[in-house]
Amino acid sequence: MKLIERLLGKKQEKEESHSAVFEYRKLAAIVTEESEKQIEGLRPVVEKNYESIKAALEELETLKEDLLNADHIENVSKRGEKLGDSNRDNVVNNLNIIHDKVKVPEDTSPLIASEFYKEAKSVLKTVLDNTSRSLMYIKALYPQEHQKINQGMAELEDSLDGLYSSIMQGIKRIEDLDKIASGVEDVKRIEDEMNNSAKKIQEMHSKYDAAKEKLGKADSRLTELVNSGEFEKAKQLKDEIKTVESDIMDIEAEARRLFTPLSKAISRMEKQHDNDRCVLSPENRAILKSIKEEPATAIEQNIDPFLLELTNRIDSGELGLKDQMCEKALKQIEVLNNKKVLSSLVENRKEHIEEKDELIAELNGLSIYQEKEEIEKEIEKYNLNLKDVNNEIDSESKHLYNLKDEFDMAKSSLLLNLRVVFGEESEIRYQE
Repeated sequence: MKLIERLLGKKQEKEESHSAVFEYRKLAAIVTEESEKQIEGLRPVVEKNYESIKAALEELETLKEDLLNADHIENVSKRGEKLGDSNRDNVVNNLNIIHDKVKVPEDTSPLIASEFYKEAKSVLKTVLDNTSRSLMYIKALYPQEHQKINQGMAELEDSLDGLYSSIMQGIKRIEDLDKIASGVEDVKRIEDEMNNSAKKIQEMHSKYDAAKEKLGKADSRLTELVNSGEFEKAKQLKDEIKTVESDIMDIEAEARRLFTPLSKAISRMEKQHDNDRCVLSPENRAILKSIKEEPATAIEQNIDPFLLELTNRIDSGELGLKDQMCEKALKQIEVLNNKKVLSSLVENRKEHIEEKDELIAELNGLSIYQEKEEIEKEIEKYNLNLKDVNNEIDSESKHLYNLKDEFDMAKSSLLLNLRVVFGEESEIRYQE
């Protein structure tokens, strides 16, 4: 309980003096002893009442035989005689039910006696209900036997009621003692659950602290890694790669601009090809596609045949371009025919791509980023673990608080039941 009190906080209780204070740890034994005393004290009473009940049952058996052997009064009609015999048989059959079902127990325990009383009273009620009309019929034919049987069943009922009235208060006390015993078990059960819950929370806190420690170490390793020379080198390489990539993009943009003045002419050439008006050769079709999609790649190829066909198509007017547009396109074709211009772009791009590949290879040769990624995964795992454990702690803490409420209610109920038996001034002292 000390662990639970640390987790939930201990209530301050005012010390009071009571005339009857029971130690909780001894209460179960006290109740058991008191219950046994109560049972033993009632056994002689039960035994005495059993004798009366047995006598009443034996008397009913005798009266049953007397009824069977009795002669009906004189001057009875055949119909009346037949009706009387039929109802006499019904009464006898029901008296047999009492004989068969109402068996006085050998055990004189008041608890068994109480159950016997309930069952016997139920049987007797059934018999009385079954024979009420029959007893009225046989009264006229067997008046003496009728009176004796009525009296015999009344004596049996009185004996049963006498049994119950003599043990009723004792049974009530035993039942109240049983409530106390049950209450002690409830308090013990809930206390055990609370202790288990408190241990779980303690274990969870240890688990949380361990995960937090691992997280701290992982964070330190990550910080150390990020501040290392190798990581700085990796950052520098990444920056250089970005710079080279930017240069490559500029070169590719320049290559695209070389074909911009030809865009109208190339577009019409493609349209005529698609409409089968003037079909391009597979080679020129591939170059046209490359110019539109990747101009920087196109200039690495031999585009002379394509430029020649384009020139011829412009000169012939097949593309339907205006004079100014034709002149502009032809001038740009002259630029593209200048091998120095294209070679310079191609070589420059190749050099930058090679440089990029070398930088990437060098960067890939460093394990620093892989290490960083692994540490970051560890950190993510530990953070998730901390979150899960924290949720578990919250959930188990709520469960413990609920158990504490249940524990307080169980103790209150136990005290209430205790005071019913041992008086209003009774109190229970729990071990600190």
